[in-house]
Amino acid sequence: MAVYSLQLKVKRNICNRQQVISCLLLFILFIFHLPSSIAASPLPKDSTKPKPPTTLNDTWYVGSEPETHHVIDTTIFNLEQYNPTQNDGIEYSNAGNFGSAAFPLLFRASKTIGFNAGYNQFDLYRYKKDSVKYYQVIRPYTELAMMIGLRNEQYFQGKFANRHKEIISYGVEFTRIFSKGAYTNQRVNFNGFNLYGIFNSKNKHWKVQADLLFNSNKVQENGGVTVSVFDSAYFQKDLAPVQLREAENNYRQTDFYLTSSYIAGKKYKEYVDDSTSKNVLMPLFTISHVFNVEKSRHKFRDYAPKENYYNSFYNQDSVFNDLDYLKLGNALQLEYKWRKLTSDTSYEDKNLVIQAEAGFDYYMLEQNLLKNNFGNLYVGGTVRNNTASRSRILYKGTVKYYPYGWNQHDFLADATAGYDFGKWGMFTANFTLQRNEAPYIYERYTSHPAVWNFNLPKTNTLTFGAKYQNIKWGIVAEANYYNVQNLPVYPGLANPYFNLRKGNFVVAHVGNRNGIKGFHFDNDIWVTAPLANSAITDYYALLFTKHSLFYEVRVFKKVLWLATGFDLRMRYQNNPPFYEPLTGAFYPSFSNMKFVPQFDFFLNLKIKTVRVFLKVDNILSGIGLKGYYSLYQYPAPDLSFKVGLRWRFFE
Repeated sequence: MAVYSLQLKVKRNICNRQQVISCLLLFILFIFHLPSSIAASPLPKDSTKPKPPTTLNDTWYVGSEPETHHVIDTTIFNLEQYNPTQNDGIEYSNAGNFGSAAFPLLFRASKTIGFNAGYNQFDLYRYKKDSVKYYQVIRPYTELAMMIGLRNEQYFQGKFANRHKEIISYGVEFTRIFSKGAYTNQRVNFNGFNLYGIFNSKNKHWKVQADLLFNSNKVQENGGVTVSVFDSAYFQKDLAPVQLREAENNYRQTDFYLTSSYIAGKKYKEYVDDSTSKNVLMPLFTISHVFNVEKSRHKFRDYAPKENYYNSFYNQDSVFNDLDYLKLGNALQLEYKWRKLTSDTSYEDKNLVIQAEAGFDYYMLEQNLLKNNFGNLYVGGTVRNNTASRSRILYKGTVKYYPYGWNQHDFLADATAGYDFGKWGMFTANFTLQRNEAPYIYERYTSHPAVWNFNLPKTNTLTFGAKYQNIKWGIVAEANYYNVQNLPVYPGLANPYFNLRKGNFVVAHVGNRNGIKGFHFDNDIWVTAPLANSAITDYYALLFTKHSLFYEVRVFKKVLWLATGFDLRMRYQNNPPFYEPLTGAFYPSFSNMKFVPQFDFFLNLKIKTVRVFLKVDNILSGIGLKGYYSLYQYPAPDLSFKVGLRWRFFE
């Protein structure tokens, strides 16, 4: 009894410490939100026609297309989809717990080349430079979000952004995920943030931007259950036997970017008042230098290994795998935006942006005490449309090539072209040709007793397809053909990469978002159609569908906005892949999962700037139907209740 009391006390202390950390993060955001000088609204291009600021000025953009601004989402649609594995696009299967290793249900080309260490099973949750949202707001903006589940699930997210006149803008976003899980040795602890600051000189010729990204995944790995838990009766899920009881993945990444830019262009006049004007820069050419430092650390430990699980990796004392690297990068970027003066007080954006880049990255890598230093030289360029021109013609073409280094002869050519027909919708066609080196862990490994050194052929991916989308009518239809050659596969045997997968298949998707008098029936249907030599489709479901039936209405003089209904997900002929936590790899299990739908209930509410959701997950498992496996030997969570909120502040 004394030992049990001591264990209970320790667990309570751990929970209290986690709650204190989360509260401190929320408190920091509240401090940031304390009253400060109100940011000035952006002046229009034609200063003779000033416009008053509105909430539409509160937008965000990504670094690759800074002229494309998106209004901050304030709706209640899909509010219940807090889990990154369940979003409005392609969904993922995880290792049975919120925040655990995730694998997509459908094939999707990565469209990235260059060095990849491997261990990509947690990429879905990490902050990445190309997905950072930069905010342009007319006043300090703060948003807090949280979710709490009955099974010790905790999710916190905070956002803050501000701008002082047109000189300084800055923002921060953090996310924390903690989930104990239902089974033994399944705890997930993720913490990450991105922090940015942008300085623009008064004369608009100089710009300095700093970005800091941090990701930390500390995930226990149980290797899956050893018995069919849905055919056995367990009073508690944590009594079910699992493969691994002391294994853990620990990943930490810190990424820093410093971008210095000089901007050249023509001058035009901007009127301060009716009689006073000043010369203002119309940006045309931008030359930038980007300095990047990235430190990545991955560590796997299992101090009680099972021989029949690790096979050739088994070591009696412990099984371990470390891979750390430090990256130092320098890049030179050039950009030209076609603009034309229309008068001495205004200018017009044309539908052309040209970008070019050349860079060199140096890596200092250490894998299980084996050191390997190497470099990567790359060149690339992009030609794309400028959404600020309001042209209906859409296009983008990108080329990137590595002439020297570890990734020598990696190549990417990606192109899209289309036309916006206005109320009749938008049509685009796409083409991708990609050639990239296998991840480092697939080619180099040294850790007693397993050692290998391969020179695998590069993976070649050819993609082309088309998409039609009409937001007004709420419909989308798309199809992509994939031809993949030399995709390395890890089977978990003595020779780790005995097979190079080939694929020749089509992935098609149709969807709708429609409502009549408050009643909505949204649907998404994905089909993976294998053609000749389509071994890659062994990973994916032949058919995956997602349906939402709900009713939304505004009541109490439109003060309260609510939506309530059900989400239904179904997979047909699905082969959930096997997950290898030591190397973070997925490979086919050839074990067809039985057809079991996932049925959820949700209630979303909004009062002013506060949005709240209530959700009941996997209802069918609580009314007699057996559950299902999300990955091979990893049971999906059973019936669970969750509550969450998002609270947006504007000063």
